[in-house]
Amino acid sequence: MILNGRAALCAGRNDMSSEDEPHEEDESDGRMQHHHRFAKPQDNFKMCLENGVIPDAAMIHAARKRRQKAREQGEFIPVEEPKEDKNKKRTVQEDGDGDGSDEDDDRIDMSAITGAKEREERREQFYAVQREDSDAEDSDVETKEWENQQIRKGVTGAQLVSAQQESVISQYLIGSNFSQTFQNKSALLMDDQRVGNVSSELRGLSTAALLEKAYAATSAVRLSGSGSRRTNASGSGGMTKTTDTKPTGPRMPQQILAQLTERHRTTSELNRKHDEDIKQITQEIKLLQMDHLSCEQKAPVAAAKYRFYQEFRCYVSDLIECLNEKVPLVTALEQKALTLLGKHSGMLIERRRQDMRDQVKEVSDANKGVKRVGPEEQERIRRAAEREGRRTRRRRDREKNETAESHFDGMSSDDEIPDMEAARYRSALQAIELEAREVFVDAAEEYGEVAGILERFEQWRQHDMPAYSDAYVSLCLPKILAPLIRLEHVCWNPLTMDALVELENEKWYRTVAQYGCSATTEATLAADPDVRLIPTLVEKIFIPKLTALVEQYWDPLSTTQTFRLVRLLKRFVRDYPSLKITCKPLRVLFQAILDKLKQSIDNDVFIPIFPKQAQEAKSSFFQRQFCSGLKLLRNITSWQGILADAALKELAIGSLLNRYLLNGMRVCSPVDAIAKASTIVYTLPRVWLNSSTSVVQNMDQFVSMLQHLQSQLDPALPQNGELAEQIRKILTSLHVVSTASSVLN
Repeated sequence: MILNGRAALCAGRNDMSSEDEPHEEDESDGRMQHHHRFAKPQDNFKMCLENGVIPDAAMIHAARKRRQKAREQGEFIPVEEPKEDKNKKRTVQEDGDGDGSDEDDDRIDMSAITGAKEREERREQFYAVQREDSDAEDSDVETKEWENQQIRKGVTGAQLVSAQQESVISQYLIGSNFSQTFQNKSALLMDDQRVGNVSSELRGLSTAALLEKAYAATSAVRLSGSGSRRTNASGSGGMTKTTDTKPTGPRMPQQILAQLTERHRTTSELNRKHDEDIKQITQEIKLLQMDHLSCEQKAPVAAAKYRFYQEFRCYVSDLIECLNEKVPLVTALEQKALTLLGKHSGMLIERRRQDMRDQVKEVSDANKGVKRVGPEEQERIRRAAEREGRRTRRRRDREKNETAESHFDGMSSDDEIPDMEAARYRSALQAIELEAREVFVDAAEEYGEVAGILERFEQWRQHDMPAYSDAYVSLCLPKILAPLIRLEHVCWNPLTMDALVELENEKWYRTVAQYGCSATTEATLAADPDVRLIPTLVEKIFIPKLTALVEQYWDPLSTTQTFRLVRLLKRFVRDYPSLKITCKPLRVLFQAILDKLKQSIDNDVFIPIFPKQAQEAKSSFFQRQFCSGLKLLRNITSWQGILADAALKELAIGSLLNRYLLNGMRVCSPVDAIAKASTIVYTLPRVWLNSSTSVVQNMDQFVSMLQHLQSQLDPALPQNGELAEQIRKILTSLHVVSTASSVLN
């Protein structure tokens, strides 16, 4: 049997299946089931989903027709598909866009069966149809509105009202009939009878009553439809959005008036907002025009200021580059000078301590009757000869100056050095000073001199004082000027006679003092940011310099050096109020002074203790060492008013007096002991001897020793009366008069 066309496709469908289409086995009966492609759309669609087959054109067309029928029935899908009339059944070719030829059908079907790419395209078409159907529901309202507008253009108002009434009545009647057809079969028969009764009732109503009832029914239908759509949307997870359709019935005058009123209010608010925006924009334009004119007037001044700052920026960059290159050289020269000074001072201190050790060894060997020979002994003899020679020359100088009677051995500082060493020391210092002068020789005046730098910054100060203050130039100037001032004071040493020149007489000091002298009143002077320039320079430059000199050069046993240092610090504290106890460099300096005093007490004070029968023979060395201790006590007490009294009392009384001097006084004769006690009491500061201070309590051992000496004096001897009177005066100054009076009685 030869088949052609659609019959051949339907008959050979199972033989023409693609190799890519898998045959699924039915688990229920275990046999392959195939369905005809032109079966019912509902069953065919369900089978396609179960078998994984891609829908073809016929299935897409059937689904489209089925959705169209559902829309026509008021979006209610019947439970069972109504039977179709075989006579009215149409093929795909009648509704399609093709020409209905067999070649066209064959071409489409063959591509759907054999080509995987065509199957994918058909799947996309199926999804597109579903999307079109969903979009069509939203566009129905717009379509109806457009139709109504076209109708209004072609008919009169009376015709339109009558047509609307007829449409409402017909929709009401049709809706009532369609609502009854969606029931089951048993309810259908009852609904037919009920519809007949309703129709008979409607015949007796007037047109107005019929319209009112029709409007109410159509409104209920729309509300129920929207409610069902909301229910479906919420039941599906809220993924779809519902749209409210416009009312299709005529609008009342109240509604029209409300809409017009709302539209008028909205337009008025928008107009008012626009007016306000126009006013604001106009005001801003005026302000911008004024700013434009102001900027045009200030443009020349701003241009000159810009050029000035550009030039000054270049100058500052060059200055910083120059200082960065020169500061390491300045630091190296300072360290070189400090090393030279420290080496010179260390040599003198070590020589004095070596002389003391040599004399202790001589005294101990003399007491033991031991005589040493060898290179070490010869070296010691050489040092002793040099020591005695220096003492002889100092004695001659005192006799020449007529100060020999008031001098005690041990009070003078042994700082004499040979002429050759002194010349070498001075030449080394001069060489360092010459190197310091050559550091800025290749720099211009505005980069290598204090006056040149301050002149450039003075221009900035006069040109724009607010910007000068905002840039914190007053904090930067000490750092800029510090290398130049330090270079001028590389060999500065206020502990020697050559360095007693006052700082106020130096050139840089006068230049800095005259910088920015434009203040006419005390208020303007207090507001000047550079009013503390000199105190800051002293704090940042000279206080650290003094700290280094104290650590490297200062000898606490040297009365001359100590008094010069005390005088200089007192003047700094008096003249520069910024040097307070909160000043960190000053606190570091005070701590260095205390540490150096402690080292001197531990290493430089030695008072030998001999038996009384050997005291006369060795009185020279003993007296010298005791006087050396008294000199150190006087140097320590000279710091009263600068250093803390608690620290000074601990050093002077606790460490020096009670530990060393009292032990030496106990082996002296009463006359010598009372003389030394009188010297000690008058060496102490007067403020320490008040009854409210703690000095008297710390001097209990000293008072006990004086009372013991007073008890040993014989009142019958005339010379003991003077000694007793001296003891009484000493005890009176120590606020222990009552104890002394009881002893005398």
